[in-house]
Amino acid sequence: MKHVIMRTVLLCKSFLSDGEVNNVIKNINLEIENEDFTVIMGSSGSGKSTLLYLLSGMDQATTGEVYLEEEKITNLSEKKMASLRKNKIGFVFQGINLVPDLTLYENILSPTYKTRQNRKQIEKRIDTLLTQMELEGHQKKYPSQVSGGQRQRAAICRAMINQPEILFADEPTGSLNSSQGENVLDIMSEIHREGQTVVMVTHDLKAALRGNRIIYLRDGRIDGDLRLSEYRKDETQEREQVVYQFIKERGW
Repeated sequence: MKHVIMRTVLLCKSFLSDGEVNNVIKNINLEIENEDFTVIMGSSGSGKSTLLYLLSGMDQATTGEVYLEEEKITNLSEKKMASLRKNKIGFVFQGINLVPDLTLYENILSPTYKTRQNRKQIEKRIDTLLTQMELEGHQKKYPSQVSGGQRQRAAICRAMINQPEILFADEPTGSLNSSQGENVLDIMSEIHREGQTVVMVTHDLKAALRGNRIIYLRDGRIDGDLRLSEYRKDETQEREQVVYQFIKERGW
C-alpha cells in the first residue's frame, strides 16, 4: 500500500560565496511515496543534486525539515545520521566510489560491518544481488579489473545490501558509455518493479524515462511535477515524447 515515505517542509539550502549568499534550494515542500521511482531533473545549477543530498542526509539543510517515515532527520547527531544512512538509506554515486583495494565482494559487504545482522543471511543476500546484477564470477576481482558498468552494478549492490527504505542515485549513468548505462538503468527499473523506492537525479532524457514521476527544478524551486505510468520498453517512444514536451515547456 502506497504512503508518503519522505517529505520536506520549507527546505532551504544556502552557500556563502565571495561574501554573497547563494540560495540553492528555496522553500521546497515535497512528498515522496514508497515504491515510486522519482526522477529529479533541471538545468545545470538548478539545485537537483543539492536536493538529493539534503533528502539523503548527505548534507544538512540551512533551514526547513526532512522527515523519513515521520522521523525528523534534519539536525540529527552525526552518530544517529550515520546509523540512518547505513540502515535505511542507500546511495549510488556518479563517480562509482568503490574502495580500490577491496574486492567487489568486500566493497558490497562493507556497509554491513558493525551491524547485528546474521552473517549467513548477509552472504545469501550478497549472492542474490551478485546474480541479479550479473556479477557472478567477478566478486573476487578488484574495481580496476572490471568494466565501468560492472563497477557501477557493484556499487548498486553495496547500496542495496542493507535493504534500504529508499535508494538514492546521483547521475548513476553519467560516467558510463551508452550500453553500460542502459544496463544499469535496466537494473534500476528491475529493483523498482520489485518494490524498491528510488529517487534519482539525472540530466539524461533516456534515464528520466525510467521514472513514474518526474520533478523539474528551476532556480531551486519545483517548477513541474509529472506523473507517469510504470516504465515499459515497448512504450519508450510515446513516453519520450511526453517527457520531452514536459521539460521543453520548462526551458530544457
